[in-house]
Amino acid sequence: MSSSGKKIRIKRIFDEKGVCIILPTCHHMTSKKVYKGQSDVNKTIELGIKGGATSILIGKGFNEKCADYLKPNIGVLNYIPAFTAFSTVNSIKSIATITAEEAVSSGADGLVYPADFYHDENASDSIKIVSDYVRECEKYGLIFIVESEFPTFYSNNEENIKKYGIEYLLIACRLCAELGVDVISTSYPGNKESFEEIVNFAKIPVLINGGAETTQLDFLKMVENVYKAGAKGTLVARNITEAPDPEKMTRAIGAIFRTGITADEAMKILG
Repeated sequence: MSSSGKKIRIKRIFDEKGVCIILPTCHHMTSKKVYKGQSDVNKTIELGIKGGATSILIGKGFNEKCADYLKPNIGVLNYIPAFTAFSTVNSIKSIATITAEEAVSSGADGLVYPADFYHDENASDSIKIVSDYVRECEKYGLIFIVESEFPTFYSNNEENIKKYGIEYLLIACRLCAELGVDVISTSYPGNKESFEEIVNFAKIPVLINGGAETTQLDFLKMVENVYKAGAKGTLVARNITEAPDPEKMTRAIGAIFRTGITADEAMKILG
């Protein structure tokens, strides 16, 4: 059952060219900042799908609220944790909010979890959570995606690289593969060569996370670099939802992965 379930669901998450463009609209589960581009989730979903997103990532409470805006060929992913963002003790502590059984019953194709393998108070919990969800997703035929990124994912990449090192991404991504995760998304390590090293070391499909908000050209240059390094797509929220035109930005990202255009050419799509 799980094998056929995964085969069917992976075809909704990845398109016929093997490209995966995941649009998350659930940053209010992790951040104390209000993102205007994600306040109207249905509108964001509508724009993302028009722009060529292959999957939508939402909190479980929005499966029913967004059902009329989702399409049969679009993957539906649920975000597993909520973060204690306002905590003065541990603002990055995550609490699991959904089971694999709940995800299946509400129509989801997969689950997404951001793993912290660095901080002592979270690392062992993350390994156990990933292992448990691998087992449960296999049982129910769900796709399991882990954001194997820098733990302080709202910091910019330069700060994270200095603090954690690129080696952290290499080992974190490979650990997810060893545990049986289906797909990983990870942070940009600063250059194409380092990202290619991650792709080759991970041995499973790798997506790029959006990282901190940046200029549209710098963001698209990053997308171009990871495409050339072997990434299969993106898991990007703020650099799409907070862009002047989320639909065009989604289309620009897809054009890089689907047709191989450069970042400068993709900028023309943004008008």
